[in-house]
Amino acid sequence: MKLVGKIREAHGLKGDLYVLVFSGEIAWAKRMKTFGLKAKDSDEIKTFTVERTKPFKKGLIVKAAEVADRTAAEGLEHMEFFIDDELMVSKPGETIFLSEIKNFKLKNPEQTVLGEIVGFSSNGVQDLLVVETADGKTAEIPFVDAFIKKIDFKHQAVVMDLPEGLLDIENA
Repeated sequence: MKLVGKIREAHGLKGDLYVLVFSGEIAWAKRMKTFGLKAKDSDEIKTFTVERTKPFKKGLIVKAAEVADRTAAEGLEHMEFFIDDELMVSKPGETIFLSEIKNFKLKNPEQTVLGEIVGFSSNGVQDLLVVETADGKTAEIPFVDAFIKKIDFKHQAVVMDLPEGLLDIENA
């Protein structure tokens, strides 16, 4: 299961939960059948069955079959919210989830390997790929349409046409 948010608070009287989703992206919510909750001081993830969901603020409202009323919902506040890993796999034509390209090779249009995508970051405006270059240095590359030429799932590679010197500037 993948951590995507936390229970912010109980919502209403019928046991609904307001889930603050860290990314704000909830395209997966309509496909969610179950979710997991975990207290910060525990290793156990308890599974709940989804009755309904709807978008709300920076996340969603979820009603779980196992949560009967507001009192029960209040007992779950601040718990970490997990979803099944398969919900974080995009369908053809959908925007990808960054986690899908972790450990992919970053290549230029000539197919030269520039490094490996080892993580992700953000500068507040755009997502950044954290790339480890062949010489062991780390660079943050803007993951923007202007640079992206192809995402090749078959060969686990992201082809990007980066401005000349971008990797050099990052590694200076």
